[in-house]
Amino acid sequence: MEGSDIAIGWVDSKGESVFQDRYSVAQEMPRLDESQDWHLLFAEEKDGVTVLQYTRKLDTGDCHRDNVITEDTMRVIWAYSDVDPVSPNKIAYHHSLRGVKSLVLLSSAEAQPRPYPDDAILWNFFNPNVTILPQRKFYWCQHFRVPITNGKLHITQYSTILTPRNEPYVHHMGLYACPKVLSRYSLEGHDCSEERTKEGNECLHVMTVWTIGSGPTVFPEHVGIPMGTDDDPLYVMMETHFDNFDLRSDLVDKSGIQVVLTPTLRQYDGGLLRTGELGMTILVPPHAALFPIIGVCQADCTSEVLRSHPEGVRVFSAIPHAHLMARTMTTRHIRDGVELENIMRDDHYDFKLQDARMLKEERVVLPGDDIIVECGYNSLDRTNISVGGRASTEEMCQSYLFYYPRLNWSYCESSLNPVHMLTLFPEAMALSKEPGLAWMQPFREANWTDTMREQLTAVSRTGERIIRCGTTVEESPYKVQWQPRLFPLVTKPLQSKTKHCSIQP
Repeated sequence: MEGSDIAIGWVDSKGESVFQDRYSVAQEMPRLDESQDWHLLFAEEKDGVTVLQYTRKLDTGDCHRDNVITEDTMRVIWAYSDVDPVSPNKIAYHHSLRGVKSLVLLSSAEAQPRPYPDDAILWNFFNPNVTILPQRKFYWCQHFRVPITNGKLHITQYSTILTPRNEPYVHHMGLYACPKVLSRYSLEGHDCSEERTKEGNECLHVMTVWTIGSGPTVFPEHVGIPMGTDDDPLYVMMETHFDNFDLRSDLVDKSGIQVVLTPTLRQYDGGLLRTGELGMTILVPPHAALFPIIGVCQADCTSEVLRSHPEGVRVFSAIPHAHLMARTMTTRHIRDGVELENIMRDDHYDFKLQDARMLKEERVVLPGDDIIVECGYNSLDRTNISVGGRASTEEMCQSYLFYYPRLNWSYCESSLNPVHMLTLFPEAMALSKEPGLAWMQPFREANWTDTMREQLTAVSRTGERIIRCGTTVEESPYKVQWQPRLFPLVTKPLQSKTKHCSIQP
């Protein structure tokens, strides 16, 4: 509640409305704001129901008492009482009659579900009554044969249908295209918590992705994801990540993804590109307020992929994806050392709301551009390092970008070269030749100081990256795949917008 910008109102026994602009600095009754910037439009109490309509400016100019409403995730708190306050200055505590919900109050662009077209075709991909194991990281992979079509179709939108009461446990779901290297895939699902089957590893290209808190993903009127062509899959794999946080053993799931298609083709074929940090060397030290993890879609990759497309591709939507410690996420765009406007930025990221952000203006990515995905993590309550991984208790830093026209391009990401991290601990260098993650042991055993955190921060921000520049199949045709590259040189960073305070405390 501390730091909240609050409106409080009611209709008293005389039928008169009371409405106040207040703010909170501690766990106490909110204080009355000297600048009353919330304005009541309508108030009514009828049959025990109170309705209040009110308004305020997005930026009131009161920097010290009011929060600016932005396109970031906003935490909206609510509380109510069954009885009116004794007086405007004596408001009773609400006890358990309260709640909180994360919302994007200012969506970047309209992305609401549209009525299905008259010629709509629905494809359903559902889990077959999967028993969710009592563990924090449980993945289920299920293959499906794509329905036979009479020609090319376009996906216009997709959404999830979650098993009732399982909503808190479904972390994300993705449909992956399987290449035509095999004429048939097994349709038996399997536990892929630790690793996929050989067949599952063939399915690398993400076609659709849904993450916790998301609503339907609706594509613009001029873009559709193609299906039914020679370049499209005969089989898809749906991967579902369950986070069984209270280790229940009675959960059975038949959630899935519903895809809406039309034979009325749109102007452009769309694609989905995964950018960010691979996760192999994500390492967040304990007791950090906002530790940076950074992934790079490097200029050498965009140059090679877009060589025959000098006009570039146009990004129209971004889906941020990180886990529990993430507090900020930014997808930056660099061209010739000059930082352009961010593709996506959220300074109040919430793990429980990872919705697709439709861009107000499409962003053109040209050959030679860099895309930098930067995540900030709060580990103040952690006593040991946190590493990258697929469990919700581990970390990720990814940005999924919908774009057009579609290319043979599935991912453009990187991982920090571990050599730079090993220099902080000579004993880790000696363990680097051991199998697995033995080299991380000195990091786990360290007594982390502010100086050590600052050193690792510097490495994370500027260290050399190992680039992954890939396509829909494992063997990438791009020469930059797995090559080391220096961190992009940003000669002209984007200037942060200064906050104008017209009201002084």
